[in-house]
Amino acid sequence: MSTREEFIFRPFKVTEVKCRGFECPRPRSGHRIACDDAYIYCFGGYNPFLPHASVERENPTWSAQCPLFKELWSFSITSRKWKHHRVTENMPAELASNAMCVHGQHLMIFGGTGEPFGQKCSNDVIVWRTNPGDAKFNILDVAGTKPPGQLDLRTLVWHPLFVGTGEDTDPPGRYRHEVARVDNKLYIIGGGTGDSAFELMNIPTFDLVTNKWNMLTAKPDDQDSRISINPLPRKCHSAVQIDTPSGAQVFVAGGSDGVTVFEDIWRLNLADLQWTLMRKSVLPNPLFFHSSTVTSSGCMYIFGGIEPKNDATSRNNILYKVWLCIPKLSEICFEALLHFHPNLDQLDNKTLLNTGIPRHLVQRMHPD
Repeated sequence: MSTREEFIFRPFKVTEVKCRGFECPRPRSGHRIACDDAYIYCFGGYNPFLPHASVERENPTWSAQCPLFKELWSFSITSRKWKHHRVTENMPAELASNAMCVHGQHLMIFGGTGEPFGQKCSNDVIVWRTNPGDAKFNILDVAGTKPPGQLDLRTLVWHPLFVGTGEDTDPPGRYRHEVARVDNKLYIIGGGTGDSAFELMNIPTFDLVTNKWNMLTAKPDDQDSRISINPLPRKCHSAVQIDTPSGAQVFVAGGSDGVTVFEDIWRLNLADLQWTLMRKSVLPNPLFFHSSTVTSSGCMYIFGGIEPKNDATSRNNILYKVWLCIPKLSEICFEALLHFHPNLDQLDNKTLLNTGIPRHLVQRMHPD
């Protein structure tokens, strides 16, 4: 009889993912993660406080003089194992605060900064094939004037959409904000400068058809009829977006206003700009400069970041997860199956299919 703990599906509760295997990224901040339904990808990051004893002298990915990680990792969601991909070509020096997404079977990385931060920046678009995993990054050979602008991935040509004029209608420039998109609208969530953080109640919105900005005002959380509450201004938070029957929703986790570090998670319904505090979803510790991503089924993963501890700061390499919605029953059953049979990924596709596991779930364990 199995002694494994019983399986309990806990939607909206932030839990730590117990990683398996022998490899794991070291604690970091300023990195980025993105995912498909099979893997989470982690790129770059920064940690000036790693003890020298924990850093291999022959490892070129980190040094006390340049504490940026020249690293790309993937995490198998089904096996819960990390893998370090040894990328040998075109590794950039700008390894913090990049933008990153998964596009089909390609990981796309744009921009970022290296030391000195804010002065050494990149505007290259770097592509890495996720399957089977190349040993090199490819820098896209693009045309047009590089950003500010929009890159058309069909033509690889940059097109400027808007360049700030300094007028009052322009939103102020910002750093470490997040962006959501619905149809032809971009929504800018928070962000800040070196000494300030922007309101989350005021949302700059850019129209991709008219190329014009508009400032929208969000609604406070009114779940408690006695008082309304707002999400506090913040930067260095994370945000993910999911589609629901009631429209697109954005979930903002953690962040800092420059003084206070937050542990809250907020939901913004983009259809009516209604903010809701996720009272059941609380980070185990205040966190900023972390990164988040979300699967197509609505499971958000949060990795790394800075936690304030005893008037100091400490980076972590903890992976958290939280279901932002109630997924299909097949997703819940698959989680239960992996809970009781964690080595299921070691079986071949034919065996997995013959046991009755749906093909699309088998594909997550062994992507083509």
